[in-house]
Amino acid sequence: MLKKTLLLATAALFLLSVTLFDPATISRWIEKAIGWEALSEQSTYAENPSIRTAVSRIDAAGLERHLQALTSDASRVTGYPGAENAARYLEDEFRRLGLEVASESFPLSIPIDHGGKLRINTSGTTVPIHGLWPNHVRTTSLPPGGLNGHLVDLGRGSLQAMDGKRLEGSIALMGFGSGNAYVEARALGAAAILFYDDGRVTRSEAAEKFLQVPVDIPRFWLETADAELLREHAKTGESKVHLEARMDWQQVEARNLLAVLPGLAEDMPLGQRQKTQQWKDQVIVIQAHYDAISVVPALAPGAESATGIAALLEVARLLVKEGTRYTVVFLATPGHFEGLAGVNDFLYRHARTSEYFRDKIPPADHIDFRLFIGLDLSSHSAQVGTFTMGTFYNSVWGNNDYQKNLMAHYSTRFGQYNREIFADSTRYQDAVAPKKRVWKNFMPTRLALDSEASAFVGKEALSFVTPNQLRQRVDTPLDKLEFVELDNLAEQTRTIAGLILKATSDPDFFNDSKLSLRDWGHSLEGNIYWFDRDVNFAVPKAPVPGALVTYLQPGPNSVAGVRTLITTHAQAEGDETGYFKFDIMRNRFANKIQAFQLDDYGRITSAPDLGEEGDKTYPGTQPYGWWENRMLQVLFPCRALSFLEVVDP
Repeated sequence: MLKKTLLLATAALFLLSVTLFDPATISRWIEKAIGWEALSEQSTYAENPSIRTAVSRIDAAGLERHLQALTSDASRVTGYPGAENAARYLEDEFRRLGLEVASESFPLSIPIDHGGKLRINTSGTTVPIHGLWPNHVRTTSLPPGGLNGHLVDLGRGSLQAMDGKRLEGSIALMGFGSGNAYVEARALGAAAILFYDDGRVTRSEAAEKFLQVPVDIPRFWLETADAELLREHAKTGESKVHLEARMDWQQVEARNLLAVLPGLAEDMPLGQRQKTQQWKDQVIVIQAHYDAISVVPALAPGAESATGIAALLEVARLLVKEGTRYTVVFLATPGHFEGLAGVNDFLYRHARTSEYFRDKIPPADHIDFRLFIGLDLSSHSAQVGTFTMGTFYNSVWGNNDYQKNLMAHYSTRFGQYNREIFADSTRYQDAVAPKKRVWKNFMPTRLALDSEASAFVGKEALSFVTPNQLRQRVDTPLDKLEFVELDNLAEQTRTIAGLILKATSDPDFFNDSKLSLRDWGHSLEGNIYWFDRDVNFAVPKAPVPGALVTYLQPGPNSVAGVRTLITTHAQAEGDETGYFKFDIMRNRFANKIQAFQLDDYGRITSAPDLGEEGDKTYPGTQPYGWWENRMLQVLFPCRALSFLEVVDP
């Protein structure tokens, strides 16, 4: 009986060590119970002010120089000129530091604003208008010949403001802080909505301005001076205007940048390792995205969004100067705000833990890194914390105790480094395994972390994140450099640089646990067809060229600016016309795949056939299945109708 009890107790301790508690905590309990005292290895570093001196050379001026370069264009949304200019700047900076730089291109589907204008009929005065982010796949393109209408000023869109106004066929001016009242205005007859800055241009308001269904509501942004002019004209109730605008979904070329700082070609101390390892073979990836986002994609300076990549450049400069024992790969990615596209392309090409996908990666392309560290910062606090959980792959804010305990080793090491380097417990926050709290207590708004993508495919990963921040200007046209608090950003960068500098020379930095994360990433490919019996009487065989193929990641339409509508274009020509592929599906659920054909004015001209010869025979909802999955979707030619404020009588 005693033997059975001991066996059960031992089994329970093993289970608790990988679920509720840190394995190290369980070990200390056992040692205390039986009177053992663990031998502790001597730390590689004692309190080391030299690292503090080294990081003190990171200053606000250097970060400001990077931010000025990165925010100098009107938009840094992937696919816009500013994103490519940012890539060139980063490439030049990496080469100036003497790093080995590689550039890897991948296709990405993006709504590109080709411009718009409004003409006041009485005076002939024209002002620019900028389209808002599409409602699902429906862009803000206007029909051939544009729109004509009379101006009305609806303020913040209350029913009282609409009362007595002639809304049918109107061009409605509305303050940005009007929530989703524009839907009501459209339902009452407004032909288009013009938003202006009313002092409430925030990320949460931006998320209200586009929908997860492809409803046709033309929405545009006005600059302040132009809005004041039009509001004056609207007072008469008779001022006529003409609008023209074009926004297209386009497949653009995005570029990941990899800059390598080689480690030492020397053996590491054996310590508790089972075999000799070389420093240079242990790889750390340090990543930040360089793209921006705005609900007005043509106006996306993205200053707050550039703080992470600016910090990465300063960390790289410090490591080049001070040296590293481990190999470090600095990874700069675009497409962050399009469903974490850039980091997913990197992982698909270089770093999978499933044997199925590893075998498909050419040996020369393998980057078998030990740890992925993302930088996802905001400038309105001097604190920085480590997180292993985010909310893009985890829309329900769940806790994963297994992952937490696996990654707690790193957050604990960083905490030790912080005390040794800075002797300041307030500048660094462990949000991986915080005492008496959970990670989401430090994340007041949803965040999509690139490290989530790495953990999803089984690679150990965490992010340095500015805790307790709302990021209110992100995803708006007002995310400008003038609002960045450079001194706070400099303090965060010094902390991160100091912790990473120490980590890259610590032989005990890596977690040598036999526990590991699972690779959950599956791919989905298929073909988009019409069922044209003149092509094939029995089965769908008429390919739809250039269809826009989509699915929705669980969660809201925007996760702090990161879009949850995942998109790709089917092949437009050649033998594979109609073929599409999602390299890594972003979740482990069944996904409803929807493909659409759009005309030159953004209107849906073909949509999924939900009938017997369409979805009933070739389902669009694809379960989480094998490593690589295939499907076929049938579209039918159609004309879209938008129904607003529909109620069941």
